Formats: sequence, C-alpha cells, structure tokens
Amino acid sequence: MTLLFLASLATGVVLFVLFPVFARSSEVSELPSADARERKILGEQKERLYEAIKDVDFEYRAGKLSDADYQSVRSDLVSQAGAVISKLDEMVDATEKEPLRKVVSGEPSTEDVTAEEGPTCPSCQRVNPPGATFCLQCGAGIAAPENCPECSTELPKEARFCTSCGVTIPA
Repeated sequence: MTLLFLASLATGVVLFVLFPVFARSSEVSELPSADARERKILGEQKERLYEAIKDVDFEYRAGKLSDADYQSVRSDLVSQAGAVISKLDEMVDATEKEPLRKVVSGEPSTEDVTAEEGPTCPSCQRVNPPGATFCLQCGAGIAAPENCPECSTELPKEARFCTSCGVTIPA
C-alpha cells in the first residue's frame, strides 16, 4: 500500500516537472515581457502611494499630524505619485495614448464631426452626432429639433414661434 502511494506520488512529480517540456506552446503561459513587468510594478507602486496619501489625510483629520508635517509629507507623496504616473504614461503606446488625450483635453477632434452634423449642445456648443439626446462632451441634455408646420424650418424644441416665418408653434 505504501509502495503504491509512493509510486503514484513519484509519477505525479515527474509529470508536473516534465509538463512544460511536452506541452503545446498554447498550454504553457508565457512569461510577461519586461514592459509588462515594469508596468505591473509601477501600477502597484502607484496604488501604494495612493493608500499612503489616504492614510496621511486620515492621520491629519484625526489630529495626529501638525499642519506643517501634513503639508510636507503629503506634497512629497503626491510628487512621487506624479512621477510614477508620468512613467506609466510614457510606457503607453502611441495608439493607446491618442484617444486618451482627446478625452482628457475635452476638445472636440476633427474626426468626431462627420459630414452630417447633428444638434449643437446648448451648454458647451459641441456639435454632436445626428439623433443625439445628450452631449458627448459635457452630458447635458439636447432638445430634439422640431419643424415649423408652416415653412418646415428646423426649430429647437423649446421654440414658441418660428424664426423664419413667425408662425406660433403649438405646444
């Protein structure tokens, strides 16, 4: 009985050790690249710095840190976090970084506006795609246009009179 147990244990160990040698390449996980490892390390460091900033804020609110100590420690942690984030941003491919720039800058790109333009946002004046009911940039509601029953001029939903012929628009 003991001999059978030892034989099965030895077989299991041998199979475990030799699996990478005989396995197909799709079954064996590949080692992450140097960039992936560095991104992971930087991401973990960023999370640790965020937690440290939260801890310092908590300690200050609890009255355990003076104003001078709090400002000094917090500014040091924030600058370290900024350095880590800038390193992470540098590692992002140009193809991944371009869409991020558009979103962060808040500026409409020329690619977003097509030949057929939709309604303009009353809040930020961004031209949106046809049929949009909410602005792509600021999220404000966009009133759907209506047509004048007399001259078919396109009017905003809140219009009470036609801007072209002056006829009263029914509510």
